[in-house]
Amino acid sequence: MKIAVCAGEKSGDALGHELLVDLKENIENLEIIGVGGPLMESEGLKSIFPIKEISYMGLIDPLLNLRKILKLRNNFINFLKEENPDVFIGIDSPSFNSGICKALRRDTSIKTVQYVCPQFWAWRYGRVHKFNSLYHRVLSLFPFESQLLKKHGVNFSYVGHPLAKNLSVDSNEEELKKNLGIPLDKKVIAILPGSRKSEIYHHSKPLADFINTYKNQNADVEIILALNKESDLSGELKQLSKKITVIYDSTQKVLASCNIAIVASGTATLEAAILAKPMVVIYKSNKLSNFILSNFFLKTKFISLPNILSQEMIVFELRQNQVSEKEISEKVELTFKNQEVIAKKLSLIRDSLLVKDSNKFSIALKEILAK
Repeated sequence: MKIAVCAGEKSGDALGHELLVDLKENIENLEIIGVGGPLMESEGLKSIFPIKEISYMGLIDPLLNLRKILKLRNNFINFLKEENPDVFIGIDSPSFNSGICKALRRDTSIKTVQYVCPQFWAWRYGRVHKFNSLYHRVLSLFPFESQLLKKHGVNFSYVGHPLAKNLSVDSNEEELKKNLGIPLDKKVIAILPGSRKSEIYHHSKPLADFINTYKNQNADVEIILALNKESDLSGELKQLSKKITVIYDSTQKVLASCNIAIVASGTATLEAAILAKPMVVIYKSNKLSNFILSNFFLKTKFISLPNILSQEMIVFELRQNQVSEKEISEKVELTFKNQEVIAKKLSLIRDSLLVKDSNKFSIALKEILAK
């Protein structure tokens, strides 16, 4: 069986890795082609271009790079038509992958799957009515999402979120701190400014302002900046790097060892929630992009996954101009004061996302191909 995949960013690469592990173990004579990151490549994928080429945040940044993105997508579609796989699986990145699925449904007999349901419940709700014409199957991560898909007659499989199974909630914090070089006698605040360059750019100054002020006023607190790679250290945060501890490629370990975290909205908030780590969630983007999203598209009350999944405000959220030294400091203090209550509520999220069946993806694929 030949399977094509496409993941467009780091979180998609992690999801794709879990997918490929399952398929390799349960499907004989498997050939994997397409686009992915280092985790997927460790399972045998040879990515035809780097995922950073299509990893852009918001509305404006993708528009600024639209010509390049469309050229890459058209080339990839032609590649898939030549290779003629049995199934194409788009992993997250729905804006990029939906165009691929549309072309494949129109021009080929290749089955199409979208792993990670497009967030129609957050913006552009009407998209849900087109899912069956785009995808032979949607693989859903969240229980509330699956209920909505069922309501609208969408072909889906609930697969849960791999982080719920893979993230260890029983880590020895003292041992982790020793291994990471974090002082044992201090409270720890982890800062995760994002995985995309645009996220780090927009969050850099307010986070640097917070670090400067908070460090001066709280000598008993250690601040850890967690980044994916050294090239992510830029702007005001780079200027501060000698005053704080910077750790690369270990965000989950940093989260596991902290008391509370300041986290850019995205997958990292789910990681913190599964680890039951109280957090302050921040989201600052291009002003025009945020204006368009907020006023014309965004339909959900919350922006962070912990609050969306719980359908209540468990962790503080700061958006756009709220992402400032003053607001961050205030919410950090409140989070410390309510640390136990918040952690207890977050601990309920993991169980709702846990699907223990190790061959859930291969089962779904066999069902699709049998039709």
